[in-house]
Amino acid sequence: MAKPDQVKDTDLRAQIEKAYAAMRSGNGTEAVKVLSDAYLYLLNKYPEMLDETIEPRPGRKMFAVMRWPMLGANLTLDSVTQKRPQIEFVRERFAVSEAITYYEYTLESAVARGA
Repeated sequence: MAKPDQVKDTDLRAQIEKAYAAMRSGNGTEAVKVLSDAYLYLLNKYPEMLDETIEPRPGRKMFAVMRWPMLGANLTLDSVTQKRPQIEFVRERFAVSEAITYYEYTLESAVARGA
């Protein structure tokens, strides 16, 4: 598993560490909000991520960024196709366990990108 100190971008690392602190204090909602901002920051810094596709099933392609967890803070497909990524919050509260999913995804994406 990736670790925050592997993130080179100091602003992004600070956001990830802030989210981790929120999770440690039991505030899953704050962590998800911070991680959503961090992921959007990553997408804006590396806009080529919006064009990358994967083939989850033979003959079917999808944008790789759409693997972002859809647990209530959802990256919208329209915003990705328009190259203006946005995350829509369809819930007001998040559990720490849900925040952990967003945390791992954001951290792994940042490290994989070399951010």
